[in-house]
Amino acid sequence: MSSEIRQMWERYIFENKLDSSKMDKMIIDSWKLSKKFKVNPNEGIGNKILTTSDFQKRLKENETLISLAKRSLDRFGMLFKNMDFILVLTDADGYILWQAGPESLQGIAREMGFLQGSQWTESVVGTNAIGIALRTKEANIIHGYEHFAKASQQWSCVSSPILGENSQVKGVVDLSMPSHYPKKIDFLVRVQLIADYISEALQKKAYEDQKYMLQFYSTKKQVGILCDSSMTILHISPDLIENPENMIGKKLTHLSKSEWLLVKEEPIWKEQECVGYFVSVLKHETKNKTFHFPYIAGRSQTYRDLIEEVKIVAPTSAPIHLFGETGTGKEVLAKTIHVNSPFSNGRLVCVNCGALPENLMESELFGYEKGAFTGAHANGYQGKIEQAHNGTLFLDEIEDMPASMQSDLLRVLQEKKITRIGGSKEIPLHFRLITASNQNLKKLVMEGQFREDLFYRIYVCPLHIPPLRERKEDICEFIKAFEESNSWFPHWENTLIEVAEQNQWNGNIRELNNFLERCYVYYRERIPSKEQLVELIHKGGLNTQAETEGDTTNFKDQIEKEQIKNALLQHNGNIPLTAEQLSMSKSTLYRKMKKYHLN
Repeated sequence: MSSEIRQMWERYIFENKLDSSKMDKMIIDSWKLSKKFKVNPNEGIGNKILTTSDFQKRLKENETLISLAKRSLDRFGMLFKNMDFILVLTDADGYILWQAGPESLQGIAREMGFLQGSQWTESVVGTNAIGIALRTKEANIIHGYEHFAKASQQWSCVSSPILGENSQVKGVVDLSMPSHYPKKIDFLVRVQLIADYISEALQKKAYEDQKYMLQFYSTKKQVGILCDSSMTILHISPDLIENPENMIGKKLTHLSKSEWLLVKEEPIWKEQECVGYFVSVLKHETKNKTFHFPYIAGRSQTYRDLIEEVKIVAPTSAPIHLFGETGTGKEVLAKTIHVNSPFSNGRLVCVNCGALPENLMESELFGYEKGAFTGAHANGYQGKIEQAHNGTLFLDEIEDMPASMQSDLLRVLQEKKITRIGGSKEIPLHFRLITASNQNLKKLVMEGQFREDLFYRIYVCPLHIPPLRERKEDICEFIKAFEESNSWFPHWENTLIEVAEQNQWNGNIRELNNFLERCYVYYRERIPSKEQLVELIHKGGLNTQAETEGDTTNFKDQIEKEQIKNALLQHNGNIPLTAEQLSMSKSTLYRKMKKYHLN
């Protein structure tokens, strides 16, 4: 039989003639496709191989599939006892994700490009069992010369598709053996058994995951797309496109995005596994709306990048978390996000969680009914959360919120309802949440000081605000803005900018503004020296040199210390050269280095 197939193959390759009465239609169709794809019948080596990064990405997307394949080999391994074979798993595009079998046989397979990361479809290597299973969604055996290309003709291969929900092909299980093994239906049954086992497990998990994701989706109050972990579409908001059901089961990349923009892919976690994504969407007409930022943006690339990110997330209703040091301008960004959001017609309600006493926080946030407790207002009180209805709630220093209140806040965010203290009526709410912290929330979660479930609720769009010392190019902008707002234009501005840019500003923008206020008070009509400006900085700062050294070092000494330190750095610690530059003897330099702890 094999010699007869070989003759038919040669006749087709060299004469383009086929005897359809003697050959399986499936083979004939595949040979014709192989010619159409211009596969070289004298080669057929797998030469379309993923890059390392792309391969790792596919492994990540198909973790469940690979795990089930490995488990199936453990379960059904006895079916292939005493056989020389390679068991292969591919994804839905025909890329080999995993293979098992004797290293000697895998070495032979690698010579023809049959290896992990290689694509094994009819368009790449011609007629083969994997490619046919992907195209027809049916199990098959391709033996010896039934392969279109010579590279595969020394093999006998059995493949069966793995089907997910809605009978979509998720991958292929392939059993590849040397061609001396006969073409037996028994092999086909064994491979189908493995593929069916994986398919059933995959479909069961997909059903449970989809149910979980749809519950998550139901809590969202914004336009978006629900995708599984491989970015296959499960659900689309009806107002995005016409006939959204036609896109179910297709990849997100297949969508036409002429009228809207994908904003953010929010992972959906289930038992520490990312089972899918909620993709928030922004209408282009919203995106093109004028962005309002009435503050000092500065000229540093760091801050401009941040503002560009704000432009993307502000027009959505996704929760935003701002984190940065004290005085970096978190409230400024919160106001900016609010005025550029769909909630701009409502109120921006700001709450500093760190400034509220714990015993008052519940009533302040949730409000209370009249007579709820002794001292309660006669008409009751509408809490801050309720005040933010149809607007924006900004919770600053949220890391200081007590654990009991974190639980209550989580419930409000999940249910979109609130009940006042002493009341029984549930009040529906719709608001945008912005939170802020000057501590690392991730670290606090790891230390058990902040609820993990609340973290995932608020940490959807995190924005890091850089400290002023990392964007010193902006100091000049702040100074000029202060001068303009006070109609004060000192001709010694360059000295002011030079001194300001040399300071670390641990209190960030707030500390800088306080310093500028003092400058305006003390030197509105006088001209200060650099030393006087440095002294003015330290007057309002914390942890100054004078304070840390018990007031033994005055501000003049601080300037001298900086001069010596800079000279030492400039000359790589060379004492004679440093002393010469500073016009002092070496002994004096040593004495001052000891005084200022410059080792």
